[in-house]
Amino acid sequence: MAFKENLKKKILTDRLSRTICQSIGSPGSTRKIDKESMRKLLALTPFVPEKRRDLELYFRELEPGVGEVISLDNELPLYGKTNVDDVALRRSPEVKEMLNIRNIIKILSDKDIRICKGSDTVLHVQNLALDLLDLSFGEEDMQELVNDGIDAMAREDSDAVLETLELFVELLGYKPVPADVLANGHVIYGDQHDGGNGRQSHGPIVMYDDKTNVLRLIKQTVFIDDPETQTLIQDVALGEIEPDAEGGEVFRFLKQTALAK
Repeated sequence: MAFKENLKKKILTDRLSRTICQSIGSPGSTRKIDKESMRKLLALTPFVPEKRRDLELYFRELEPGVGEVISLDNELPLYGKTNVDDVALRRSPEVKEMLNIRNIIKILSDKDIRICKGSDTVLHVQNLALDLLDLSFGEEDMQELVNDGIDAMAREDSDAVLETLELFVELLGYKPVPADVLANGHVIYGDQHDGGNGRQSHGPIVMYDDKTNVLRLIKQTVFIDDPETQTLIQDVALGEIEPDAEGGEVFRFLKQTALAK
């Protein structure tokens, strides 16, 4: 279905963007940008690859022959109102081109066309990718996700269960709970709230054990830094306290929560 595939693309887009930004070093750093992830991100946008000289460039046409150009290198500059030949001249000039005074001015400074660089370029590309996605959904879309999750649990396909859970988590904006609350390798997400006085609360809380294929839910909102709460989460996860919902009912709860939002 289009919605599910678009939601998966959104998750991929956000993940690639984070990976690329984390690979960007400070000025003068020897760290290398993650070019392969950047190529994958650019492939989700209208930018098309253009090879010029020793440069790997990407061009998005905004009007005939003119548009935005990205140079895939450690600086990751984004240029506007230009073309690939102009950028190639500036970033990889040939000796004969340096004999022209106008070219020298262009080579010495690209401020007249440079929009941004580094993580700002990544954000620009990420937004372009997201703008192409229709993330509107309805009852039928949510029910298909529920069916996928229930079917995956019946097959004991933990990877497919986690994929469906991840889609709901993305849709609802749930966050992973802090590491000190985790119980026996469970994957645990919660709807995060500002509890005041610098404290964070979570609820509802969803937990899945991919080893036993058990999915459980706590509906109440609790303070994660409370030792009693940590014990409650761990006891529910381990089956020592009855959850508010389990198995397919958890996916049905997530569906209703998404539709309510």
